[in-house]
Amino acid sequence: MAYDGDQKLATVTWSPVRDFVRRLAHRRLGRADMADDVAQETLLRLIEYQRGGRIDNLYGLATRIAENLVNEEYRRERRWRVEGLSETLASGQPSPERVVEGREAVEVLKRALKRMPRLRREIIIRRRIHRQGCAAIAEDLGLSVKAVEKHVTRGLLDLNEACGQKRRGRRTAL
Repeated sequence: MAYDGDQKLATVTWSPVRDFVRRLAHRRLGRADMADDVAQETLLRLIEYQRGGRIDNLYGLATRIAENLVNEEYRRERRWRVEGLSETLASGQPSPERVVEGREAVEVLKRALKRMPRLRREIIIRRRIHRQGCAAIAEDLGLSVKAVEKHVTRGLLDLNEACGQKRRGRRTAL
């Protein structure tokens, strides 16, 4: 039945088609607002087609038009979608500022190690870098374990002071 200007006739004729298209679009898009837009645009196009001639399969044509509109919406969203930055998109590389900070910290530590007495420096390097135990270091250097532990403690205090990590009387080990 063609639209003849009678609002009641138009509502009766097109409302089942509109509801059908709205349900179809809502299933595909998952958004009621977009489903309403697709249903409205589909009805407008159907009315235009009907003015041009007879429609053999109204629901088939409505489905085709709605599917095309849904696909257009997907393409539009994909083209204009702005992705927020997330941790998964972030680079695994450190920031340039972090690289500079790291290099500066290494230089500070190198200078602090050079200022230490030779024995303390060797004990710190063996303990912290080579991960040797205090007993193994003491045996290799002919010292007591207690002496090695004191050198480690003093060496860490020197390094913490050099790095400026001595805060409010609390000392943090490197």
